[in-house]
Amino acid sequence: MNKKAVLLFLTIGLPVVIFLFLKGFGNNQYTIPVLYEQGLGDSLSTPCLDQKKQQYVVNNELIPEGMKIIHFERLDGPVLKTRLEELERVQDVFYNDEDISLNTFVNANTISVTDIQDYDQRIQFLDGFWKKSELDSTSWANLKYCAMAMTNLDNRVVLIDKKNRIRGYYNILEREETDRLILELRILKTEE
Repeated sequence: MNKKAVLLFLTIGLPVVIFLFLKGFGNNQYTIPVLYEQGLGDSLSTPCLDQKKQQYVVNNELIPEGMKIIHFERLDGPVLKTRLEELERVQDVFYNDEDISLNTFVNANTISVTDIQDYDQRIQFLDGFWKKSELDSTSWANLKYCAMAMTNLDNRVVLIDKKNRIRGYYNILEREETDRLILELRILKTEE
C-alpha cells in the first residue's frame, strides 16, 4: 500500500506541486530584441547607411510617431495581394490601438496607391490605422535602403518602436511570420 501511495504521488502530486511552484514563483516575460544596438557596422553594403558604432535609430521625416509597421511595395500582382491580406490580419488585431500605425510606401514609378485601393473589395483598409503613400523612386529607395537598413532583396515588413529603433523584420508572405509580428507587437505593447 505504501508503494502505491508513493507512486501515486510521483505521477499526480509531484507534477501538480511543480506546476503550482512555477505558477507562483516563475516569471514569464519575453523581450523583443533591439536590432543594431552596436550600430550597423559593415553588415550591410549600402553606402548611405550611418556607420556609427552606437544604437541605430531610424531618422526620416516620413516615419510617423509611435509604434509603426512599415511595408514597402513596388509591384502589383499575386504577391502583393498575399501581403495585403496578411497585413489586414495585423490591422484586424490592432486597428483600435492609437499607439500603432501601419504604413505602406509604394514606389510611384512602378505602382500607385490607387492600384492598392483596387483591392478594396477584398481587403478593408481602415484609413485611421493603415496609411498609404506614394514616393518617387529616389525617396522610396532612400527610405527602404538607407533609413530602414534593408537590402534590394528584402521583401519584409519592419517593426519600429516609439524610440524609432528597429525591433524586427518580417517576411509576411509566410503566415507564421505574420503571427510572429502580431505576437511581438503585443509583447512590445507591454514593454512600453
